[in-house]
Amino acid sequence: MFVDEQGVSEALEFDGRDDEARHLLALRDGKAVGALRLRWLEGGRVAKIERVAVLPDARGCKIGRSLLEAALNMGRSAGADRASLHAQTAAQGFYAKLGFAAFGAEFMEDGIPHVAMRRSLGAADRHRIR
Repeated sequence: MFVDEQGVSEALEFDGRDDEARHLLALRDGKAVGALRLRWLEGGRVAKIERVAVLPDARGCKIGRSLLEAALNMGRSAGADRASLHAQTAAQGFYAKLGFAAFGAEFMEDGIPHVAMRRSLGAADRHRIR
């Protein structure tokens, strides 16, 4: 999706970090329709969510939300106390609905405007997802 739909170069997309990550895949009728990558940073305290993608014909079906909720639960279960991600600015509202807050200035990543976002993974935050 990032290479074909958004024009990200393959050299940037394949960063050599896949082996250190967990990958979540969403299936619908046996077909892959969404995915994300989850890495642990800062000694496991931060669950970094990356490469969130849902196929165009599967958008609006809560697949992205389900993937994010699974990643948040996985991060929490692994002992992380917060989650972070780099959101494309066009998707910032989606992540905000899941409890993420933006911090810092907008920046360019792979030629696309992004903003850094984070949220707590504490027990009190389990029910914060709106």
